[in-house]
Amino acid sequence: MSDAVCRAIAGAASGYVDAPAGCGKTESIVKTVGHFCDNPQLVLTHTHAGVGALRQRFRDKQTPSRKCHVDTIAGWAWGWVRKYPINAGYGGNTGIAEWNEVYGACANLLEKDFVRQGVLNSYSGVIVDEYQDCTLQMHRLIVQLKRILPCRVLGDELQGIFDFGKDLVSWADVRAEFAQNLGALDTPHRWINAQNERLGRWLLGSRAEFLQNREPSYAGSPIDHRSVTFRELSSELIQITHNRQGRICVIGAKAHPFKSSVETALVNQGYRVLEPSELSALQKVVIALADGSAAVRNDTTVKFLLRAHGGLEAADKEFIQKILTGTARQPRRADRRALWTKHPNGATPALVYDILCYIEKCGGACDKLRESLSALRCILEQHQATATDLKTLYADEITKRKYHSRSKVFRCIGSTLLVKGLEFDHVVIVRSSDWLQSWGNHRDLYVALTRGCKTTTLLELVA
Repeated sequence: MSDAVCRAIAGAASGYVDAPAGCGKTESIVKTVGHFCDNPQLVLTHTHAGVGALRQRFRDKQTPSRKCHVDTIAGWAWGWVRKYPINAGYGGNTGIAEWNEVYGACANLLEKDFVRQGVLNSYSGVIVDEYQDCTLQMHRLIVQLKRILPCRVLGDELQGIFDFGKDLVSWADVRAEFAQNLGALDTPHRWINAQNERLGRWLLGSRAEFLQNREPSYAGSPIDHRSVTFRELSSELIQITHNRQGRICVIGAKAHPFKSSVETALVNQGYRVLEPSELSALQKVVIALADGSAAVRNDTTVKFLLRAHGGLEAADKEFIQKILTGTARQPRRADRRALWTKHPNGATPALVYDILCYIEKCGGACDKLRESLSALRCILEQHQATATDLKTLYADEITKRKYHSRSKVFRCIGSTLLVKGLEFDHVVIVRSSDWLQSWGNHRDLYVALTRGCKTTTLLELVA
């Protein structure tokens, strides 16, 4: 790790570091704070997984806790806004954050003397990780923070994929705003540590192509690039799984999940479907059950339960759909008839809980959205025991789970949004011919290609 870059970060009032994937960005931050900063630093990033990784690395290096506070940009901003919503000019819900308003509201607070003094009393500088993922709203907030404290940012323009439906700040604007070039990280530590420096050097050498929105040639590269039909896909993925030793991730389309049959086949091989930290599929169900009309409750819960489970027989799917929509006729089977008698009017929290118990007993069924199903069960149990509002229970459950680590999942399925920041021994990337529309873009492809340390396989789906 370059001490020169770490010293530059520690000593700068403002500046940026270009940090390609796998080149030791996290280690640089930890070393900067631990070795070259005397006073507390506020270290911000985008995801709870990123926060967890930074905190663990600080612990591993035995960095005194007084030297840093690590948080997500969203979490840090929300902490201030939730305390002082009126001063912030925030008119949204204080239970579940309305993010479109939170960042601007926090920027408003940073203009208040009492907040500025609180920030100055708490930290002597700010380091922002993964800055390429900042939306324009986040960027404006960090610029406001920069007026109070020294602010240094690290990022890689090729990994800017967390747009959340909003415009990301351009890397050119980042360089202009933070002005001082504090250096670049250019040693592929991830692959050197895995005894696969060739792959790391190839990825660094391919960056110029990706920056021009062009795909590099795989001829003679370390990438295993081949075609497979959709019919063969599940068996091909299972065969790759059995032939690889170590942690493995299958990465698919950014906009759409894998086909249900593929997910189910992999889940039955011990894979876990990765989910966003806010468990967005679960959030829709909770809001529908709490506030939705009967039609919305019914439709949302049916879609969620059928999406979250694999291997259900057609008769079970039909029964679940009909009882949740209140259209089931009296069933012949005793267990179904008991549910029909108890819950004749469609989706309610009590019915959803009983359906979860029913599915548990269905032979061949598997949990695909494991985190969401686990959280939903906890929420419904608490709701039945205490009558606490579902949305409050959801917020509490997300808070409990937000630092659950994905970094140790042995086999997983996910999109680039969910695997970004993680690394695996082996990665298998699956895309169709229209991947630029449905799968992602060249930045998503670069992120996917840089997740694997030992092998990277790119499968092209063909008819």
